[in-house]
Amino acid sequence: MVMFTAPQCGQVRNAGDIESKDYEEINSIEVRQEAVDYNKWRTRLKAFYRWLMCLLIGAVTAMVYRGISAATENLGDAKFDQVEKFVENGQLAAAFFFNLAVALGLVLFGVLIVLMEPAAAGSGIPEVIGYLNGAAPARLMSWTTMVGKVIGVICAVGAGLCVGPEGPTIHIGALLGVAILNFCIFVLSFFTKDNFLKSLRNDVDERGFVSCGAAAGISAAFRAPTGGVLFCLEEAISFFTSKMISRVYLTCAVAYYVLYFLEEGASRFDSSSFTEFQLDLSCHISYYAQDIFWFAVLGVLGGVIGSLFNLLVINTTKLRIKYINPRGYRRVLEAIGIVVLTIIIVTFVPYNFGCTLPTQLTSHSTSVFNDTYRDDTEICMPDSIWGDLSGQACPQCYNRTKDNWSAAPDEWQDKVAEFLESQHIRRAGCPKGQYNEMATLFYVSGHTGVGNLFKQGTYDYLHAGTIIGYGVLYFILAGITAGMSIASGLVVPMLTIGGCLGRVWGIFINTYVKRHNQEYGADPGTWAMLGAAAFWSGSGRITVTIAVIMLEITGKFRFLPAIMITVIFAKWVGDWLTHGLYHELLHIKHIPFLADAVPKRLLFKVFARDVMVREVITFKPTEDVTKIRQVLEDTSHKHNGFPVTSETEGEDPILLGVVLRSQLEKLVDSPPSLQVNVGRVMNETPLTVTGDTSLHKTFFMFRAMGARHLTVVDKNNRLQGLITRKDIEHALHHSGSHGKHGADHGHGGIDDHGGGDMESSLAYAGPGGSEKSSQLSSPLLDGESQ
Repeated sequence: MVMFTAPQCGQVRNAGDIESKDYEEINSIEVRQEAVDYNKWRTRLKAFYRWLMCLLIGAVTAMVYRGISAATENLGDAKFDQVEKFVENGQLAAAFFFNLAVALGLVLFGVLIVLMEPAAAGSGIPEVIGYLNGAAPARLMSWTTMVGKVIGVICAVGAGLCVGPEGPTIHIGALLGVAILNFCIFVLSFFTKDNFLKSLRNDVDERGFVSCGAAAGISAAFRAPTGGVLFCLEEAISFFTSKMISRVYLTCAVAYYVLYFLEEGASRFDSSSFTEFQLDLSCHISYYAQDIFWFAVLGVLGGVIGSLFNLLVINTTKLRIKYINPRGYRRVLEAIGIVVLTIIIVTFVPYNFGCTLPTQLTSHSTSVFNDTYRDDTEICMPDSIWGDLSGQACPQCYNRTKDNWSAAPDEWQDKVAEFLESQHIRRAGCPKGQYNEMATLFYVSGHTGVGNLFKQGTYDYLHAGTIIGYGVLYFILAGITAGMSIASGLVVPMLTIGGCLGRVWGIFINTYVKRHNQEYGADPGTWAMLGAAAFWSGSGRITVTIAVIMLEITGKFRFLPAIMITVIFAKWVGDWLTHGLYHELLHIKHIPFLADAVPKRLLFKVFARDVMVREVITFKPTEDVTKIRQVLEDTSHKHNGFPVTSETEGEDPILLGVVLRSQLEKLVDSPPSLQVNVGRVMNETPLTVTGDTSLHKTFFMFRAMGARHLTVVDKNNRLQGLITRKDIEHALHHSGSHGKHGADHGHGGIDDHGGGDMESSLAYAGPGGSEKSSQLSSPLLDGESQ
């Protein structure tokens, strides 16, 4: 047997205390009295303000993301434009030191912010998932975290690290949900003393606004309003209502439209052109029934490589937690090392690649294509190249048997050169009219790089060798950068690595399958999009959300069947190899999270009595203020739920209800006498189970009903013990281990000493309030682990 011990995940400032949220409906005398006092007008006004705040959350989230996007794109483009100029002038050393100086300045500033506010580090997606599932890390929703997140992500993405802004945008949206609620309460306080909006400052309503904000973050970052709703449904929230879905969808729609007007103006609305990666094609790209097999194979590859990426990120994170995070200066040194390595690769690797003629834009992989691609509906060319040129303007340019770029007329060469420049295809020292393939991928921002991989109608403008080399380097850089002490996301790296995988796979299909069978060529840009979906699903283990987001960011709904096949196979293979990345990060960060179901090996083998805490702190319906204060001020625990029982002699007390710490704090704040009426505020109908209740049913009550505590009683309603979300989580993931719960059982957050666990809502103590350990007594749990 192994004792549960707190992790040594040191932080400069304690940001890791975890506290469960109270999503259970309180049924107390006080709440029922407030319900009687509420009139219909006030109830409707309260509902109106909920909808109004959803509108504000969507609009503000879109505005904030527009600012982040503009800042990162301008910083990145300005930096890479200058680097390219240095390279073209032969000043490679100047290019390196300029790139290094800008990147170091931005990254070190972002790291400094995280040292002051640790909750601003990373993407925030695992923490938001944990929050919506019922566990809130300390300072996760503070305004300082929001400010640090915004500034940090601009620094990280603008510096050119292998990260993206999408993950932090989801966290920022969630933060705005709470911030706008508090702002509305603050503003209303100037107009009325009876500020009824204060009643919205509870865990249930805050969860709703956080859900709206997180979904709005996805809607703005990907221009995918439906994807935002599906993310909350599929991955984040384990209990949803129809009203919440409506509010979340409204918030996403508002975020989408506000972002459109900020970027496109008040012109005629055209959603087909307002996509994250707009496809510049004049004809439709088709695929055939025989391609279904190759879609499935791509999904398998996405699952395998996605799992390898998860292993790299998780093991790097574990090493970082053990050796780097405990000391602030080590974080700074780590950031410097990652920046130097990134800039060396970004600056010098493209310089060693040769130049490519633009004929690659019109040269294809098989000779069975018609001589005039423009007349072949199966072969699409970008409108930016063709423009008003006639299909007969330059037969040398698109005739498969003729590869003579110099014979093309000046008009055609100028048109292609203009296309290259407009698409951020980099010359990087190459002669006019030529470009550097590796610089096209490295000397651009993350979004532009993904767009270059997704670019359709440009069959061979990136060779397989270039894409493989870039993909391997980016895979390593993204894996070691993820989790460093700066605000950053992993979605762009996932799309980039998956895009490389898919584009190489498309080239392989063209070269060794389509050409051999004399079939129409597959567009590598299409396969890049499918590869991105496969890798994202293989790493994150999300299916429906990814499929819809990929459709919304490209605007090509004809690819839905292909995307469905790839993401399903990627998830199947990934689940067989490793756990999903976000859930692994939840586990490493010690955030209690309940998965979809109890493992079958534990069904009807483990019961409530095996995981409950038997020694609990209880109160009487009328209690001494001194005793309550003594319990609340006891630093040996941070329990948040206390059973209220009747007085009995010689028998187990009868359960009357459960009172929360927050309710007790209000009672003893200004007590009218030496005793207070605990029974008036306690929940008279708490969720209860008997000791014989299976772990499966107990688990379902926590996940589906949003429970924070479950009291265990016998058939006569006599109190036997108490179970919390953390007990369930540990029974599933640390089965067979003896050890303490609460502050000492490993979910004490990420503070230096592993203590002070605010999530521990367990109320257990021996005589005099001393802490006792609860053992998982069932031998059936021995040897089970996650």
